Amino acid sequence: MRGRHELLLGSLPTLSLLSLSFPASSSSFTLGNTRARSRSPLHLSSKDDDWNLGDEKNDEDDSRLDEMRQILESSWNGEAMGQVPSDSGKAAEACSQAVANAMRQNRNVLMVDLRLPSFDTTEGPRAYDSFGVYDFCSHLSRHLKQLSLVTKTLILFRNDLEVKHIEQEKLIRGDGDSDDLNDTANPGRQLQNDVDDFRDQLMANWDDESANPVPSVAPSGEPTPLASDNSSHRLGSMIGEAEISPGPDQFDQTIQAVDQHALLQGEEDALIIVAPYDTTDTVALRRTLARYGNTRTIIIVNSRIELLPRELDNAVMCYGILPLIARRGHNDPDAGLKAVVLKRYPDPWTVYVDVDDDGFYEAKGGPMSPVDSSDKQLPSPEWIALKVQAFLQKQ
Repeated sequence: MRGRHELLLGSLPTLSLLSLSFPASSSSFTLGNTRARSRSPLHLSSKDDDWNLGDEKNDEDDSRLDEMRQILESSWNGEAMGQVPSDSGKAAEACSQAVANAMRQNRNVLMVDLRLPSFDTTEGPRAYDSFGVYDFCSHLSRHLKQLSLVTKTLILFRNDLEVKHIEQEKLIRGDGDSDDLNDTANPGRQLQNDVDDFRDQLMANWDDESANPVPSVAPSGEPTPLASDNSSHRLGSMIGEAEISPGPDQFDQTIQAVDQHALLQGEEDALIIVAPYDTTDTVALRRTLARYGNTRTIIIVNSRIELLPRELDNAVMCYGILPLIARRGHNDPDAGLKAVVLKRYPDPWTVYVDVDDDGFYEAKGGPMSPVDSSDKQLPSPEWIALKVQAFLQKQ
């Protein structure tokens, strides 16, 4: 085993493995240690006056983004790992192949987890790029349409403020998709479903793991007829402009907002739900899954819900990526060992390691990949550490 890449676990000295998906100033990811801190995901509100994707980003954020791209591009093993996700379009292309594999096996509730700096809400406003996430989702919808797997996709961010921000960025950047002529938010009609009945059903089995999943909301949830168009997607939000209180009315307010805004229209037969995180997002997600989970394709991108609801029991993680880089210390400017944790359906979570800048190779030793419900989330730090250690011991 090469001495300068020696990896020791437990209480012995370790190499510090810094995750490029976390703020370098506030988080760390250490092999052999469960410590992994991160800030809560950021959601836009009217009080966020520092949300800016241009001048507000500092040199440290830009250097980390550039470093991540360079690492992926310079070491990527296309034959083993597929398309390198060096930008939103290429990430969507890679993801679409995994999503297509799952859809062709009749899986319709799908998950995607991109732990790339500009795609992760835990990065905060200086790094997180909501437009980049939208760009990824729009490319993904286009790929799936080209593959004749969906007709049109509704892309749902949290609220209308995020949607307006994305629309403004589209105008500023001059970015528009030639096949997306009618992709602005257009809230649907209010459903007449009985919210109280749904509340009773949902609350009855919220904490009972043996209960049956919430039944789908009935035919009134079918898409509103609209004229056909050639766009691959429409941009919308889960709760619109609704102000959701944290008190006892939170549940009803969320259900009413979702019933007004998160509705398919016309030819739409798929949904992409972006970055659900808190209680409001969980209720909104469960409501949407109850309505469409048995009949439509639902793709959940970058969920940060800690305890997944039972409606996701049959969901599959289609595509996930976490790039990592090892350093001897915080003051060491040079990258050492590099690793990528990658999931491409139907393959299990896999770790690829680059020791001497000669490309990523699969770490085939160590523990088996997770196959239970944890398969819907990133593998644990311990599992990743053991995979890397097994790889290094063979060198």
